[in-house]
Amino acid sequence: MNEETNTRHPTTVTTPSETEVRIEREFDAPRELVFEAYTDPELLTEWLGPRRLTMTVQEMDVRTGGSYRYTHSDADGSYVFFGEFREVDPPRLLVQTFQWEGNDAPSSVDRVEFEELEGDRTRIVVTGTFDSKESRDAMLEAGMEKGVREGYEKLDELLARRQG
Repeated sequence: MNEETNTRHPTTVTTPSETEVRIEREFDAPRELVFEAYTDPELLTEWLGPRRLTMTVQEMDVRTGGSYRYTHSDADGSYVFFGEFREVDPPRLLVQTFQWEGNDAPSSVDRVEFEELEGDRTRIVVTGTFDSKESRDAMLEAGMEKGVREGYEKLDELLARRQG
């Protein structure tokens, strides 16, 4: 990834309340394409998560009431994530729960808004809401921010290839 893209499109991670994480990022791609990258299992495996992990999707039923399940793996082991889609409004909005195996904390609810910008660009705003400050902080301490930043760098690369 080149430094120019990182400077031009920083990923902003903030904690607007004791139980929320907010992530904002712009992409040089139309909203429909960014939404597709979030909802097509083949595309999702190319960008979601840190570079050191390989992703496989076991289930991805992107509809209100549908569910998903995927695994990130490396030499040290596997990490299984799952949840339910609470609201799907293409290409504007995804609301889903997020949980991982081996974690007894309640799931978070992630709201992903896809905002159309001028020049075929898109801003996404992700708001993750947790049941407590402790759950939110545990997610941040687990390396969420680094994984999100690396994932969005990979998404930039994928979007450039898809438009290329």
